[in-house]
Amino acid sequence: MAGAGFFAGLANATVNASTVLILAGLGELISERAGVLNLGVEGMMLVGALTGFITTVVTGNYWLGLGVAILAGGAMSLIHAFLCISLNSDQAVSGIMLTLLGTGLTTFFGNSYSGNSVSGFPERTLPLIGDLLVEIPVLGPALFQSTVTDYAALLLVPVVWLFLYHTNIGLELISVGEDPETADTMGVDVFKMRYLAVIIGGALAGAAGAHLSLAFNQIWSASMTAGRGWIAVALVIFARWRPERILLGAYLFGLFNALQLYSQALDFSLGAGAPLAGVLNPVIDFVMNPTIMSTYPYLATLLVLVITVIRAENRELAQPSALVQSYSRETD
Repeated sequence: MAGAGFFAGLANATVNASTVLILAGLGELISERAGVLNLGVEGMMLVGALTGFITTVVTGNYWLGLGVAILAGGAMSLIHAFLCISLNSDQAVSGIMLTLLGTGLTTFFGNSYSGNSVSGFPERTLPLIGDLLVEIPVLGPALFQSTVTDYAALLLVPVVWLFLYHTNIGLELISVGEDPETADTMGVDVFKMRYLAVIIGGALAGAAGAHLSLAFNQIWSASMTAGRGWIAVALVIFARWRPERILLGAYLFGLFNALQLYSQALDFSLGAGAPLAGVLNPVIDFVMNPTIMSTYPYLATLLVLVITVIRAENRELAQPSALVQSYSRETD
C-alpha cells in the first residue's frame, strides 16, 4: 500500500506538471476568446524553453531567462498575428507553420546544449504563512512549497477571469471574438484587440516553456514539450473557454503525467491465490507499464476532442462565435 509520502510526492508532481498547461492554456484561451486560433503554442513553448535556458546558462539569472522566454514567445505570436489578422491568412496553417519553425529552431540552436543542466527556479514556501501551511498533510508541500512559476500560474487563473469578465478591455476582447462587425460598429478596435490577445497568448506560451526548462526539468532536451502545446489547445476546449475550468483540466492532465512517474512505486498485482489472477495480472501489468502510461495524457486529449464533437452536434459547445473567422473592415 502506498503511504502518505507517496501521495505527497504524487500531489507535488501533479502541481508541477500542471503549471505548464495552466500557463499555455490560459494564453490560448485569451487568444481564442478574441477569435484567433493559435496552433503554434507548441513551437512558442519550445522557443521560450530554449531562449530561457540559454539566457540562464549565459547570465546565471533565471529571472532574466524567464523574461527573455516571455519576449520570445510574444515575438513569435506577433508573426502569427500579422499573418492572420493583418493578412487574413488561414489561422490553422499559420499556427502549424510556427510550430514547425519553433521545432526546427530549437533543434538547430539547442543541439549544443542537449543534456546540459541549469540552476533554475528553486522551490520556496510562501512568505509569513508558508511554513505553517506546508505542514498540511499531502497537499501542503504540493501547494505551498513550490516554484515561483507554480504560484504565478495559480494566481493567473483568477487574474485572467477578472480581466476577461470585469474589465472594459477584457469585455471588448470577448466582443471581437463573438461578433467583430458589431464590436467595430460600437467603436472597438478589432485589430488592436486581436493583436493584444494573440501576443498575450504567445507570451504565456513562452513562460510555459521557461517553466519546463527552468523549473520542471532544469535540463535541456529538444523534445521537452512532448506535445504539451497541443494538449493546451485541447484543454481550452475541455474548459469550454472558461479560465477557471482551465485549472481543473490542467490538474487532470498533470495527474496523468505524474502517475507515469510514480506508477512503478505501486503494485496492483493480485496474489497468486486470487480468483482470475492469471488473467488479470498481465492486464494490470500492461495498463500500469510506464511506457503505456505516458500515452494516457494524449488518449485523454483524444477523448476530450470526441466529447467536443458530440457536444457540437448537440449545440452545447461554448466556443466564441467568430473563432477562426478573419475580419476585414468594410470601407465606403
